[in-house]
Amino acid sequence: MRSYHLGEMIVGDVVAPAHILERSEETIRRQGIDHILLQFYQRGQSLVETDRSTRPVTEVQCIVFDLAQPVRIVADAVDATNVLIPRVLLEKQGCRPDALHGRPLDHDGDPFGRLVHNFVANVVACGDLLDRREALSASSAIIQRCATWLRGQDDGSASPNPDVRIRVRRFIEAELGNPKLTPALIAERLGLSRSTLYRQFAPNGIISYIRDRRLMYAMRLLIKEGAGPARIFRIADTVGFSDERTFRRAFKRRFGFILSDAPRRIVTAWMSDSVSVRRRWIESL
Repeated sequence: MRSYHLGEMIVGDVVAPAHILERSEETIRRQGIDHILLQFYQRGQSLVETDRSTRPVTEVQCIVFDLAQPVRIVADAVDATNVLIPRVLLEKQGCRPDALHGRPLDHDGDPFGRLVHNFVANVVACGDLLDRREALSASSAIIQRCATWLRGQDDGSASPNPDVRIRVRRFIEAELGNPKLTPALIAERLGLSRSTLYRQFAPNGIISYIRDRRLMYAMRLLIKEGAGPARIFRIADTVGFSDERTFRRAFKRRFGFILSDAPRRIVTAWMSDSVSVRRRWIESL
C-alpha cells in the first residue's frame, strides 16, 4: 500500500492478495469516521455485500464505500487506486453518495469516469514529487471531479440513521467556529443524554476532542494561508478561540512548535508510530 496525504484527502494504491474484509457496526461505532472511499479496480475482482445488496466488482469498475455503513468484501488478488474523501467535502459540492454504498460504477466505459480515474492515478504516480501548493491544488481538483461523477450516479438519498458518534462529529465540524460549543449544546441540539454523549468519546472526553478538531482546522488554515499576525488572530476566531493567547498555548502543546512555524512543517511530523500514520491521517482530514 502506498498513500499520500494531500491536505484535504488521501490518495494511493494497493496491491493485495485474496482476502476477506469486514467493516462491522462495532467497528463503525468505535472509529466514528465519516468518509467516502472510492476504490478503482485495475486488476482482480471481488464480491461486495451490504445490507441492501450483494454485487460483483470487476477490474473495469470503481466501488463506492460509505465508511459509516457496514460492508463485507470477499476479494481475489486485486490492484486498485484509492481515494478517501471526508463526506462533508463531497456534500459541499452537492453530492450525497450514501445510496451508492457498495455499488460498482464503470470507470472504463464511462468517459467522465475514465477521466477521473486517469487523473487520480497520475496524481498517485507523482505523489511524492508534489510540493504543498501542488498537493492542495490536486486535492481540490480530485474532490471536484469525484463529486461531479458521483452526483450523476446517486439518487440523492442519505443514510437513514447514522451512528451517534458520527452525528456528533458532523455537528461539531459544522460548529467549530462557535465559541459557545459545549457538550450541553450538543446534547440539546441532537437530543442526546449527557451520559450517552460522554460515553461516545471516552476515555479522553468530548471537550478534548472539540479542542483537537479546532486545532487541526487551524493547522490546515495556517498551512494554506500563512502565519502573519493578522491571520493568526483571524484564524483563532474562525476556529472558536476567543482568546489568542490561549490559542497559541494550545497549539504549541498539541503540535510541539509555535504558530509561525506551521507553514514550514509537515502535518505528519509529530507522528512517531508509523503503523498508525494512515489512521491518524484519516482522523486529521
